[in-house]
Amino acid sequence: MVIRSSPKLSSLKYIALILPLLFTIIYFYHHRPAILAEESTRLRLLPHKPNDFWVDFFTRLEAVRPHAPPLMFKQRADGLNWKPDFDRARPEIWHPDPKHVNALSSSHAAFIKTLPDFARHLPYDADTTGIVTTAGKGNFGQVITLLVMTRQSGSKLPIQIVVDSSSVWIDKLCANLVPHYNAACIYVQDIWAHLNPPPPKFDRFQWKFLAMVASTFQNILFLDADIIIANNPDAIFAPGAEPFKSTGFIAWPDFWVPSGSKIFYQIAGGIPVPQLTDRATSESGMIVLDKARHADTLLLASYYNYHGPAHYMAMLSQHGPGEGDKETFLQAAYVLEELAKKPLEHGGYTPPMEWTKLPSAKGQKKGFYDVKKMPTAHGRDANGKWRGMFMKQMDPVEDWRALQQAAKEAKHPAPADTHSPYLFDSSWLSTTGNLTVQQDEKKIMFFHHNGVKPDFSDVAKENAGLVETDEKTGKKMRMWGDPKWIVETTGRDLEKILWLSTVDVWCRLDWMKTSLIKGKPDRTLRFPTRIEESDEAIFFHLEP
Repeated sequence: MVIRSSPKLSSLKYIALILPLLFTIIYFYHHRPAILAEESTRLRLLPHKPNDFWVDFFTRLEAVRPHAPPLMFKQRADGLNWKPDFDRARPEIWHPDPKHVNALSSSHAAFIKTLPDFARHLPYDADTTGIVTTAGKGNFGQVITLLVMTRQSGSKLPIQIVVDSSSVWIDKLCANLVPHYNAACIYVQDIWAHLNPPPPKFDRFQWKFLAMVASTFQNILFLDADIIIANNPDAIFAPGAEPFKSTGFIAWPDFWVPSGSKIFYQIAGGIPVPQLTDRATSESGMIVLDKARHADTLLLASYYNYHGPAHYMAMLSQHGPGEGDKETFLQAAYVLEELAKKPLEHGGYTPPMEWTKLPSAKGQKKGFYDVKKMPTAHGRDANGKWRGMFMKQMDPVEDWRALQQAAKEAKHPAPADTHSPYLFDSSWLSTTGNLTVQQDEKKIMFFHHNGVKPDFSDVAKENAGLVETDEKTGKKMRMWGDPKWIVETTGRDLEKILWLSTVDVWCRLDWMKTSLIKGKPDRTLRFPTRIEESDEAIFFHLEP
């Protein structure tokens, strides 16, 4: 709902109404975190000739395309909430022809065989760290919210945005706004335009692995565009910080019981089928990965994603909740960990060790860590209805601390391997039983806003779901409900910061001089005023 000023409102009354908002914006502007600008806003990777890596990348993935038909089954795996004592058999919905299983197994084995050499060619700038995301025409406004709130968290990490589809609107944002937040847009399709044959068209879920491969950072915090950072994530990569030091790969859980087919583990090399009590399904909205230590993991995840729509995405979920890329990354780490235990003559795998030569590798190990704290959903009660807004996800450093403390108190500490430069065995957790892990609830790090998308250009549109009016009072309602718990958790009123940051974005853009917004000229001049009106309505007509 848009609040419109009455034409009979006197000038004095109008000034009195707007003045508090203007003072708030001025205060916020002068107290915002320092923002660094980059010279390059559009990273074109060798735009005038084909990049040898991308040629090799797509050639290798095509060379092992499975000679098996797409997975077809109508039944869906049940969406069951995971608990440590879950007691139910793994669902078996996919019943393939044995010859198709053999074809998939041959494809998988052929790709694994290439990995040690392939991993040596994965490009990145050594000892660099940053945040990576991907977005395009449908969700670029969410990325702007991500940029703004990342800087509001105090994070100094540079950010790279891999653009999956562009427009005049996106190009203007990349050129005029993105650099203010120490961020840059990467247009990988600039280089792909010169590839012959060209790569296939990718679905939305497939752009995550492409973004991680395309990023120039070695150490990546990948975030979906609809993430809001609640607490500064930079400490994840601090020298000696766990679990990054001991693993180089961190994943977060989703709500659900794993529903992947056990046949996947046969195809992947006859490795053990995990118990459903080991862990919940993974949530790929946030991933931490060291491209040096886990070059092979990222490339195997690329294989699962590249051939995902026809085969692996359905295989790893059996049409369970959230089917897409969500299981491909953690399962890639698990597969390589298990294959490395097997003798080469029995289909084993020898991982590349070039990463150990990097100066930053001293004291590091290789493994994977899945955050133990389960996500919790947060929503808003409005007009008799509950609306889901986001998932709360834990700080992995705090999660690791709490896990180690719980294991110590249970007199079952993690094994210490002082002789190996990498850690392949993460299975000790399966021998500990149900630990009582007590994380500090104030260490929530991410709000995955997948219920209502936090698009900065939609904040004033009531039908977008961010703004809602109380039918009884006629007043705007808090987006996340009572802000008390958020202030207690983060020490800040994040919702108010989000709104004021949005106003700051529009002031930076100065759309009065811009001819297009999302390709619709009729929205050019009105939108900033509508945002200010909604901002004023929420923060000056509601109790704090």
